[in-house]
Order: sequence, then structure tokens, then C-alpha cells
Amino acid sequence: MAIHMGIMCESCRKLYFVATSRAIKPSVSAAEMYRLKCTPPCPEVTEFRKDSMRPYRVSEDAFRSGYAKEGEYQFVEIPKPPQPP
Repeated sequence: MAIHMGIMCESCRKLYFVATSRAIKPSVSAAEMYRLKCTPPCPEVTEFRKDSMRPYRVSEDAFRSGYAKEGEYQFVEIPKPPQPP
């Protein structure tokens, strides 16, 4: 399974990928923002910045479809670099 950047709907926990999802479009109200309109039956609409996306491990089939349901993805923790003393 590959790692892809995605944004998760907090209501239904479905994960969307900017590169392949039709549910994500550029925001009409703010520059450098995106709008996620979750798919029915979830009514959620969320605006976010690219830096809100997180890495997830998903199958290529899920990535190509534009989304992954809860249980079809795994969050990938990125270790922070050590701070100098």
C-alpha cells in the first residue's frame, strides 16, 4: 500500500485525496483554500488549506477512486526532526 496525502471528513471519517477526488474543489471564498463537499449521505462541507492534509497508507484502488472509507486507510506518523540543544 502506498502513502498519499489526504483530508478526512470529521463527521463520517471518509478520507479524500486532492489529486483524485471530485469532491474537492478550489474554494470560491478564499485563495489557497480548498472545499471538500462530502458525498451523501454525509452533508458536511469543509474548507481547508493544503497544509491540513496528512499522510495515509491506502491501496492504489482507493486512491484512484478519490476516497477511502474508515478501515481502508492508516494514518502515517511523520517523526519530527530532533531539536538542537
